Amino acid sequence: MIENEFKVMLTAEQYENLLKQYDFVTFTQVNHYYDTDALEMSEQHITVRVRELDGSFFLQMKLPTSVNFSRVELSKELETLPETLSGAELSELSGVECPDVKRLGELKTTRSVWNFDGGEVDLDCSEYFGKTDFELEIEFTDEQAARTVLNEISSKLGITGNSGICAGKVRRFLDEYRIVVSK
Repeated sequence: MIENEFKVMLTAEQYENLLKQYDFVTFTQVNHYYDTDALEMSEQHITVRVRELDGSFFLQMKLPTSVNFSRVELSKELETLPETLSGAELSELSGVECPDVKRLGELKTTRSVWNFDGGEVDLDCSEYFGKTDFELEIEFTDEQAARTVLNEISSKLGITGNSGICAGKVRRFLDEYRIVVSK
């Protein structure tokens, strides 16, 4: 599956304001991120995670594409949450040679979803390593519809230009992980 999305960081106030603007459905998910000690997968722009949702576990890999705002996302269900994943298992799923990886930690997200014709708005409050951040994701199949929704929300929240465009959760998680590991 190809994943297309825009991401914007929000303040706590913008997040709370936006929650009141639309009819969101809310749930909690936990992403457990995996990599080597040297963060080899991250260096190749490959994300390896196990998403925990309603007691189920899904191994997911995200791989880069040549298209802006897009990544290939692969997934398979697992029986349990592993502490390590073998390179062979990851290679079988992705078709890319991968090393063995270990669980680095978790990022817990309270996600509120609102659907529109051509995509969905995901409003996220994420917690990891004692830190909390707020993010707006617009996942889409229709880029023009998504840009229209993004412009509407940006106008309501006072976000101008690219001031809110941000790195994804895994990048923010790994930046904080590096700080924690270096202490």
